[in-house]
Amino acid sequence: MRTAIISDIHGNYDGLITVLNDIDRNNCDRIICLGDIVEGGDRDEEAVNEIRSRSIQCVKGNHDEFNNLKLTSDINNYLLSLPEEIIEEDVIYTHISPRFKKIKIDSDIEAWNVFDETNYRITFIGHIHYPLVFGKNNDDPFYAKNYQFIYNQIFALNSDDKYIICVGAVGYGRDRIGKIRYCIYNDFDNSIELRAIDGPLLSLDWMRLDFLRG
Repeated sequence: MRTAIISDIHGNYDGLITVLNDIDRNNCDRIICLGDIVEGGDRDEEAVNEIRSRSIQCVKGNHDEFNNLKLTSDINNYLLSLPEEIIEEDVIYTHISPRFKKIKIDSDIEAWNVFDETNYRITFIGHIHYPLVFGKNNDDPFYAKNYQFIYNQIFALNSDDKYIICVGAVGYGRDRIGKIRYCIYNDFDNSIELRAIDGPLLSLDWMRLDFLRG
């Protein structure tokens, strides 16, 4: 099965449609969303309704639970009803972290903490807004390995390793790439592909902020 994993839409409806079209072109079998559908852009309810109309499985992000938006009760109830995680055998999909203490996983030390406290073979996360791939197997046993990858190319996963994969964001990045990012997970051949595509980003994207500042 080819699973497209998206995250951190933040009301970027146009970006969501762009990534959904790219997912269709890549013949994915299903889509999982890692949360933060709302807050950032100005088309929150349209983004939520698109996710719902396609019956996309979704976990709850921090912005879905806590925000300053005036959403309809139906939309708000849907967001609050989302699960914290989706677990399929030894793979978990969640927004921030599978640890009881929710700390963003953006360092090799925190990634090691996750490996030390959980037993999942693969952990897919959002929240950080840019892709990262951490592995458990490392020469230094107290730090996770930060893997390098190439966008839009297959990254083979080692069956003897464990991984934490941040899939990037649809709404906006935090690393000056200026691309929509998401992930395709192929459980048949145990691989991922971190996709970076052109499309509309929110004004919160760092590259756009730099442009607006002159």
